[in-house]
Amino acid sequence: MNQLHSYILSNEQGMRVEILNYGARVKSILFPVNDTPTEMTVGYVDSSRYLTDTYYLGATCGRVANRISGASFELEGEQYLLSKNDGENCLHGGADNFSLRFWQVQSSTANEVILSLSSEDGDQGFPGKVEMQIRYHLSHDNKLTMSFSATTNKATPINATNHCYFNLGEQNCLPLTLQINAASYLERDNNSLPTGRVLSVKNSDFCFDQPVIIGQRLQSAQHPQLTGPTGFDHCFVINQPQANKAAAVLSSLRNKVKMSLYTDQASIQLYTGAFLAAPLSPDQGVCLEAQNYSDAVNFPDFENSILKPGEVYNKYISYHFENI
Repeated sequence: MNQLHSYILSNEQGMRVEILNYGARVKSILFPVNDTPTEMTVGYVDSSRYLTDTYYLGATCGRVANRISGASFELEGEQYLLSKNDGENCLHGGADNFSLRFWQVQSSTANEVILSLSSEDGDQGFPGKVEMQIRYHLSHDNKLTMSFSATTNKATPINATNHCYFNLGEQNCLPLTLQINAASYLERDNNSLPTGRVLSVKNSDFCFDQPVIIGQRLQSAQHPQLTGPTGFDHCFVINQPQANKAAAVLSSLRNKVKMSLYTDQASIQLYTGAFLAAPLSPDQGVCLEAQNYSDAVNFPDFENSILKPGEVYNKYISYHFENI
């Protein structure tokens, strides 16, 4: 019988991370601010609340994160119909996606936990049996790194991400400054689906090449998708992902803390949490979902998202916390 368990990772610097086996979720990231452990993410105090969470708080999303238009795709001459859980679309892997399942814990130590999940052929409409693993590791220099791996016995799309909402100890994400190493983003329609066009961020509301205060950008934005209450929910194309260059940097000037995101993923979905509601509140946290391009399986020109038998899916996301 599946039961909810948590696993605590800690280091000698006073950083503490709590991982749940349900949805392979990050429940909490505590980082010292003026020697006081301070929560960096949005979450529930009561772990059982995650069993009914609809916001993907801290969750591992899959098989395919983000949206698949029309909840369908064609692969190797066969049409696949997927679970619809976002109107006519498939979001984060369908109605019974990876964030809503109990993962098996393979091992756990003081600074690492490894979880795995088996997904059968036809799961949510996807082809192939997939074996997925995620390794959470907390280093001595305050890096929380998640390493995803997966194999399949039939060609299938794979796109895993983490869905933490960060506020770095602030009441919401609006006073945070954000910088994204991206020269372009995916144009999307008003249903958050990509059109297939990759647009330059230059001289636009989507330019984060220098630190930008999130609330000020939302207040001054002229783009019609940003002038209403929905805020950012857009996919940014990372400039040549590199291990030694941050894909994004999020900072709290008040708390004098910053989080640098490193990844080998192709893009970051920026979501400013406009749809959070009670017991949470809109804009309470910002998501920086490192992942492959949204709806890549339906756009041949997008970064490949297909995993084939004999191949191994390997991706990582690393959050590095520092005092500034």
